[in-house]
Amino acid sequence: MQDASQKKTSGKKVRHIVKNYLTGHLRCAEFALTNVCIAKCSFCNIWKQQPKVMVDREKALQAVDKMAELGVGHITFTGGEPLMHPNVVEFIERATRHNIHNAVLDAAPRLVTKNDMHKKLEAAGCDLVSISFDSGDPVTMAQSRQIDNIMDEMKDAMAEIKKTSLKTMASVLIWNDNYKNLEHVCENAVNMGFDLISLNYPTFSDSSVYELGGSAIDFSKEELIWALEASIKLKESGKYPLINSAPSMRNIVNYLKDPALAKYHCFGGKHVMFVDWFFDVYACMQLPKPIGNLFNITEKDLNIPTCNKCNMSWYRDFSMFYHGAKSVPVLWDAMRNSSGLI
Repeated sequence: MQDASQKKTSGKKVRHIVKNYLTGHLRCAEFALTNVCIAKCSFCNIWKQQPKVMVDREKALQAVDKMAELGVGHITFTGGEPLMHPNVVEFIERATRHNIHNAVLDAAPRLVTKNDMHKKLEAAGCDLVSISFDSGDPVTMAQSRQIDNIMDEMKDAMAEIKKTSLKTMASVLIWNDNYKNLEHVCENAVNMGFDLISLNYPTFSDSSVYELGGSAIDFSKEELIWALEASIKLKESGKYPLINSAPSMRNIVNYLKDPALAKYHCFGGKHVMFVDWFFDVYACMQLPKPIGNLFNITEKDLNIPTCNKCNMSWYRDFSMFYHGAKSVPVLWDAMRNSSGLI
């Protein structure tokens, strides 16, 4: 439960987001702190990268300042494994100082509570801890992430997190093991104690920095459409705390059927961005070329056309909010679910 100070901080973050949105300056960012990772996922090659990189502490703090200047109202700290960066708590503190809503991703649950990390995250103003949750089966999860006893570690971590004000989210990648039975995954995520569930649509990356792909997510278009239509039904049932909006998932289904049918294009670069561990800014984490370096780009550099070339969930989901009158149903859906996020 939040104390008075935490509620005040949350209120400031909400007002900051609303102000930036109404003035047309709201942006969301992913900030990759490192390519170091404990997990060895079959659908991600970041853990294989050499050399290993950790963002410089001082430059990373300045990067958060710069993102605040650019109107960023939400930062997701990612990696690799962001909790392996020794200064991650300081980065979250800096985001909170700017009233930036923030989340941290995690693939190895043991790191969430190691050395009381969960308490440090809470004190720093972290709003959400998102933990990878690909299956309700312990054996499958261990094989998927190549982390022994990962489900037992997750249960222990969730029990400790529940003693804090931190919100938790199960980050579910749709892959060939679960796409026919996503409700089972959602049931297990709820039973595990997660406050929220996000579905990540499988995609392949052209980036040499953020390498995604592999046979585990090599779907046919028809299979992915089937999975997304099943996900829409789960969302509309109201049984599970899915943050993905039904309009956004329908938009992706339309895109997969025929790109011309997608009426909501992606504002990657203009309103949603990816910042890597070299502080280069990309319109999307899967693109091969950056827009420029964070410390040199201006508002003009980010005024780029919308895109309609992939089904990247995070970017297309956030982009749904920036389409004027067409975004009203999406905004309404987001407001109904916002109590779990802020």
